[in-house]
Amino acid sequence: MKLNFVIRLLVIFFAVDAFGAAAAQTRPPNIVFILIDDMGWVDGSCFGSKFYQTPQIDALAASGVRFTQAYSACAVCSPTRAALMTGKYPARLHITDWITGEGAPKNARFKIPDWQQHLPLEETTLAEALKKLGYATAHVGKWHLGEKEFYPEHQGFDVNIAGGETGHPASYFWPYGNTNNDHRIPGLAERGGQKGDYLTDQLTDEALNFIQANQSHPFYLNLCHYAVHAPLMGKQELIDAAADRPGADGQSNRVYAAMLKSVDDSVGRIVKKLDELHLTENTLVIFSSDNGGCVHFGKPTATSNFPLRNGKGSAYEGGLRVPLIVKMPGVTHAGTICDIPIITMDFFPTLLELAAADKTASRTAVDGVSFAPLLRGETQKPHNELFWHYPHYWNGGKIMPYSVARVGDWKLIRFYETGTEELFNLKHDLSEQNDLAESNPDKRKELSMRLDAWLKETGAQMPVPNPHYQPIRRD
Repeated sequence: MKLNFVIRLLVIFFAVDAFGAAAAQTRPPNIVFILIDDMGWVDGSCFGSKFYQTPQIDALAASGVRFTQAYSACAVCSPTRAALMTGKYPARLHITDWITGEGAPKNARFKIPDWQQHLPLEETTLAEALKKLGYATAHVGKWHLGEKEFYPEHQGFDVNIAGGETGHPASYFWPYGNTNNDHRIPGLAERGGQKGDYLTDQLTDEALNFIQANQSHPFYLNLCHYAVHAPLMGKQELIDAAADRPGADGQSNRVYAAMLKSVDDSVGRIVKKLDELHLTENTLVIFSSDNGGCVHFGKPTATSNFPLRNGKGSAYEGGLRVPLIVKMPGVTHAGTICDIPIITMDFFPTLLELAAADKTASRTAVDGVSFAPLLRGETQKPHNELFWHYPHYWNGGKIMPYSVARVGDWKLIRFYETGTEELFNLKHDLSEQNDLAESNPDKRKELSMRLDAWLKETGAQMPVPNPHYQPIRRD
């Protein structure tokens, strides 16, 4: 009698255990997306920097896939963020500049088009799509996709902490700006804090609280740091730690190094929390940036994207190519390096495919293509061609309207102000120093025609000729 009772207990135990294991296997993965503002392609040890020290980011790269040809949808922030949320090219959305932009200089050849300065509520966002799959959703940090009626809480996020219309903080130290300052982080200082608290740290605290509170069901955390965007402000102990470190390859700004170290510490804290809660094995972690690193301010210059040319805002690789790490246990293989090009819009269908195992869930991403096969070690290219369109002026007119086409290893840049096109082969000329437009007219024509077709297909808004433009006489 006792033996039969014990046998029944064992049967029940193993049945419950098997049910729990099956439930764990069928639960969609948690998603933690860490997006850094203005972090350059080589702003980290694992990305090639000899000056910045980023051990936590390096460890994430060593445990997942590091992409060497990841691209932002735009060389400035808001369009990339809109592309992430929708899976659509910024040109299709007509969100083609940082909100609210600079406008055109007085004597510019063109006026800027009447572009969209918010993410329309009619768009299906990644957060809305994941909510339908049962995810708890939170946005923590920079949003920069419109005024209050277009904030994250109206775009599919259950929780919005510190996301508003501002593109950068007035200060990285609590309370992050005066009450009447246009760049004060909305609602964050009121959540508590004291003198000396650092913005990157507090955003990380809020992210950890969300993970802790939602550990029992699938969650999507959109952690968008304001760092390393200007103003350059870091914790003094981290600035001092970089004092005796020699600069290399144009990177030597100690304050910027301190800001990156705080970002690195944030990554480490997120990973540690996932480990502590036993969530690591069922959590997809993404680390990337919204555009290339800034090379136009700071003494010494904030950073360098060498060997890439130029930086944020630019049509050259330094403005468009960004760091990217993806880790998903059971899918990615530790220490993998992938050199196949992908772009911001691809996250939308990729994350939905991994969350739902149902490609139909991602059909609203009309431009993005899932790169889930790359995460599994396959080599199929999501795209053979990529495009960018920036019908604006930036940095006091130093950046002028342009469009870009990349087809295979070839890249064409069209500059509207001068009416010229440049052609580069990125496989042989990563630094874009050898313009082949004249020596290879057939290839130039091919890419130019592809660019024209894409601009037409997306309904891209073009720069508008300025009737008051007067060329500067140089005689």
